[in-house]
Amino acid sequence: MVTVVAVRHADIDLPPDTQDPELNAAGRARADALAHVVGESGVSTIFTSEFARTKQTVEPSARELGLVPSPAPPATTLARDAQAGHFGDVVLIAGHSNTIPTILAALGAAPLPVIGEREFDNLFVLTTHFGDDAHLVHLRYGSPV
Repeated sequence: MVTVVAVRHADIDLPPDTQDPELNAAGRARADALAHVVGESGVSTIFTSEFARTKQTVEPSARELGLVPSPAPPATTLARDAQAGHFGDVVLIAGHSNTIPTILAALGAAPLPVIGEREFDNLFVLTTHFGDDAHLVHLRYGSPV
């Protein structure tokens, strides 16, 4: 069994003033909350997009766990390799409102979540066996500053 913990990046100022905005104060607090949430979960691999906001979202978790985040492979590759156990039993992924649903779909989740532009607190926990049904739980984490 593999568990994937997937989050959209933490809070940024909207509308963003750049293509690669950094987390705001609420986002930094939410990133700390994520580290608390996943701290004892057994995360062995962390993936992010190429953008600063996803890297900053997992930075406190990576530091606490002694892990170095990696760029996420394409969703189908990530799903195949995760289900085959290549990344360990628990994987943390920080992505975006348009990439997290794609990753969850590749892992077999249905129905797919819709993540609103101002939603930064979604935490999706998906468990799956290769070839079996995926089980998706939708939680909320952290609180705005």
